[in-house]
Amino acid sequence: MRSPSHSLFIPGYGASARLYLPGLPDGWTALQPPSPRRMAGLLDAYRQWIVGEIDARSGPIELAGHSMGGALAILAAAARPERIERLVLVSPAGLPLRKPMRMSLAEFGVQVAAGHYPRSEAVRSTRALLRASADARRLARAVHQADITVEMNVVRRAGIPTAVIACQSDTLVTVRHCRVAADQLGAEYRELVLPGGHMWMLRAWERFRAELHGVVPRILAR
Repeated sequence: MRSPSHSLFIPGYGASARLYLPGLPDGWTALQPPSPRRMAGLLDAYRQWIVGEIDARSGPIELAGHSMGGALAILAAAARPERIERLVLVSPAGLPLRKPMRMSLAEFGVQVAAGHYPRSEAVRSTRALLRASADARRLARAVHQADITVEMNVVRRAGIPTAVIACQSDTLVTVRHCRVAADQLGAEYRELVLPGGHMWMLRAWERFRAELHGVVPRILAR
């Protein structure tokens, strides 16, 4: 595989690009998603945004995303399969989630209280979501209920090398969810045994970086 011209990372719901910077390999760019208000809370508007980011660049693209960012990476790859060199999907949304949204919000509070989620980032994210509360709720529901099986099948048929990374402590995008997604995508599946739940990378940036590089064992490496 030739080296991609661009390596792009898409954050999860409500997270900023700079939150992930400590774990990005050299040469990677974290894209800052537009606000839910600007996108009217529509998942398809975010799909168009990331496709536009791809179209604005020349050459092959290495694309990665966490949670909602993983679903957006799949949607973009399905729209521009000829441009995507590799996909890395960290606990990707894209299939209906079972955990109630109110419980996910409570878990976010626990992460902040425990000091795992940077307080300044938590304040920034919360303020941004409150400013666009109706649109933010619309987007959260869309991500929670999304089923992009059709686009996953497009990615599989295109033969795009894809890795799906799950974490056993994640109770939002569970290992079962990730296994189904990996099967649907025809992807390599990697399962981590780490604390931290859905935001495990906040405690393990070196491991996160290694996963994006793809230089770790295929299955269940500690």
